[in-house]
Amino acid sequence: MLFTFLQKQKDTTKQKKLIKTMIEALNVSSDQKDLYIEAIDILWKQELENLFKNLTLFVEKIEIKELESIKKEDFAIVSWMRKKEATEKMKEMNSFSFLLNNL
Repeated sequence: MLFTFLQKQKDTTKQKKLIKTMIEALNVSSDQKDLYIEAIDILWKQELENLFKNLTLFVEKIEIKELESIKKEDFAIVSWMRKKEATEKMKEMNSFSFLLNNL
C-alpha cells in the first residue's frame, strides 16, 4: 500500500521528491502546479516534514475508505450470490418434490 511506502521514507530529499510527484499528479492547471512546486523548494525542513506527514495521513485515510468500500461491495456480492444460490436450491427442491408427487 502507498501509505506503508510513504511511512518508510525518512530522507527529506526523497520526501520532497515524492511531494513534487504528488503535486504533478494533481488535476489543476500547470501554473498552479508550478507555484506549489516553487513553494516546496522554499519550505524549512520541519515544515516539509509536517507537510509530508499530513500527506501520508491523508493517503492513509483514503486507503482505509477504499478498503471499507471494497469490503462493502464484496459483502453485497457474496450476499447476492447466496440469495441466488438459495433461490436455485429452492427451485430444485420444488421441481424434485413435483417429480416425486407425480410418480
